[in-house]
Amino acid sequence: MNLRTIAALNANFAAIVADAIAAFIATIGSLLSGSAQAQALPPVETVTVGVFTIAPYVKAGDDGPHGALVEFFDKEIAPRMGVRFQWERPVTVARLEQNLIAGRVLFTPILSKTAARELAHIQYTGESQIRFTPVIAVLPEHPLHAITAPADLSGVTVGWVQAGALPPFMQDARIRFDLAGAIDWERTNLDKLKRGRIGGAYFSDHHTARYHAARTGMQLKLLNLPVPGTTLYAAFAPSAPPALVERYRRAASEAFAGNRFHAYLNRAVTEP
Repeated sequence: MNLRTIAALNANFAAIVADAIAAFIATIGSLLSGSAQAQALPPVETVTVGVFTIAPYVKAGDDGPHGALVEFFDKEIAPRMGVRFQWERPVTVARLEQNLIAGRVLFTPILSKTAARELAHIQYTGESQIRFTPVIAVLPEHPLHAITAPADLSGVTVGWVQAGALPPFMQDARIRFDLAGAIDWERTNLDKLKRGRIGGAYFSDHHTARYHAARTGMQLKLLNLPVPGTTLYAAFAPSAPPALVERYRRAASEAFAGNRFHAYLNRAVTEP
């Protein structure tokens, strides 16, 4: 092999090495550029959500709450707000109220208005999208067949939940209450009713009573109350930014349009 051949081989080898180095540098640059772009993307905002159980709207599960309301808010509200909801495990109504006021959770999808909550500066979100129709559930043999006045419940012990709001109709001295403190208060009250420890169980919504009756096999007589029902609002902690509250208002106005939520609710009521 002469010197001219060796020189040519060395030149070819140098060219190959140079091309490889250039390709490596280009690859590294591309990776670094992609990484920088990924880092530049804003993270999805997380909103902590507190709830109490009220089936089929919200049910407790091993991995957190689920139900018609949870599914609807995850699929219809969160994308429109550009957030991710972080659902905390269900608590009692009293604890949820405290958690909101203290800012331990930022948001709850349903909460009734009370003077005490408004004085604590809980931020309600304007227009209500959900209304509950309350009933008193009694056993089939109960002598009462209709409720027209608070006096009809005179002497009847009614099961309810601690810190749960009641319509003025039920705030009568003649009605006695047995207030459950358990998270699963609906089943607790039905068990008390079955055992004869209470004469009736108050349900803020008739869907809830029917849902539990179907799944426990209990025969219940549902007595409608002559009241307009309970208006529920989404609510934010006092510390929630006003801009976030406004984003929710816009998202909810669109998501609840066309009875979209009722499709989720009806499916949850009828599912096995």
